[in-house]
Amino acid sequence: MHPPGAVSQFANEIRVCPVCGVAAPGAAGQCEVCQSPLGVRGHTVPNLLPGRPWARLELTVPCPRCATVLAPSPSAIDEGLSCHACGERTLLDVAWWDEVVHLAHAVVDLGHPDYFGTNAALGAFNPFAEVGQSLATARLPSERVPLQSTMQMRCGAGAPLCTRCASPVTLRMLSQGRSSAECQRCGEREAFALPQSLAARVVPLRVLLYFAQGQPVPGRIEPWWLLLEGTSSMRPMVQQQREQSEQEAANQAAWAAWNLQERERQERELRLQEAQAQRGEADRQRREREAREKAEHERLTRTLRETQQRLDETAQALETARREADETRRGLEQSLQESRDAHQADVHRLQQESWQQGQYFQQQAQQREAQSQTRDAQLRQAHAEALAALQKKHKTRIIIAVVMWLVVFALVGVDVMLSLKP
Repeated sequence: MHPPGAVSQFANEIRVCPVCGVAAPGAAGQCEVCQSPLGVRGHTVPNLLPGRPWARLELTVPCPRCATVLAPSPSAIDEGLSCHACGERTLLDVAWWDEVVHLAHAVVDLGHPDYFGTNAALGAFNPFAEVGQSLATARLPSERVPLQSTMQMRCGAGAPLCTRCASPVTLRMLSQGRSSAECQRCGEREAFALPQSLAARVVPLRVLLYFAQGQPVPGRIEPWWLLLEGTSSMRPMVQQQREQSEQEAANQAAWAAWNLQERERQERELRLQEAQAQRGEADRQRREREAREKAEHERLTRTLRETQQRLDETAQALETARREADETRRGLEQSLQESRDAHQADVHRLQQESWQQGQYFQQQAQQREAQSQTRDAQLRQAHAEALAALQKKHKTRIIIAVVMWLVVFALVGVDVMLSLKP
């Protein structure tokens, strides 16, 4: 069985795209780079170095003058880069090339295929854990791996194929960094030279292949094939990050355990202090309760004595009051009898006086009644006389008015008759 990434750890083989040569993840049915179909079994190629696949690198850099995206070739390391749009030639910083090669080494070292099983232990600290497993290549710069230069790179594991028949090439390493790649099927052969300035700075770099297909075409990116040996410079940094994280986790766990113990100790001391305070409070409350009970007992005893004394005084006062009440009752009964006798005498006297006053008032009323009748008769007679005089006066006025109207009518008739005569 092959692990994820379709790599045989025992045969030292890698499954690649039959067109561009990039490593093909086991579940992929189409190449991520050239979009070519991979088929069911794909194209399996043996690695040149044990446990070390080739690094397929695509580079682009913007022209500093016109910002045209250029794809540099290895000759640009020493000769500089010429822009096909504006003709500007730019000599790129040597540190840019070193960074790109080191990152390409890190991609194939930390990604899949993981022949020795050392990458899985890095866990989430490995920025290239998915390369070769779920992704064919890594694009840089990224959020986790920035670049110091303006270059953009796309790198993944793979194996160089013949540009004519797409068969694996055979590499022959010569002296002074020179090498040649030959196809055993079609016989195509090409020689390459490793830039010595780059080889002197990047020790793990063994071979650099670049299959230039005619004149450069704008928009087409020809890949670099790098054969690197040993561990990358990023692996110690990733391991250090993992170790630091584990150390921090261990420190946090130890600190949490110490905090837990310290908190438990403080809680025990707090509970002990609370228990002591509760016991002291209970003793204080008990003493206060005893003092209150003693004071209450003394108060009750004193109150009972005072109450008994007041009861005796009250009994004597009641006896004195009873005797005084008897005397008062006898005096009241005698006074009541005398009051009754005097009342009866007063009632009889008042009855006599009221009868006499009633007789007097009756006589006065009869006299006033006679006087009222006399005044009424006089008023009726005066009213009749006044009415007769008023009626006589009205008759006189009516007669005068009729006479005056007759005179007026006679004058009007005379006037009319005079007016009618010629």
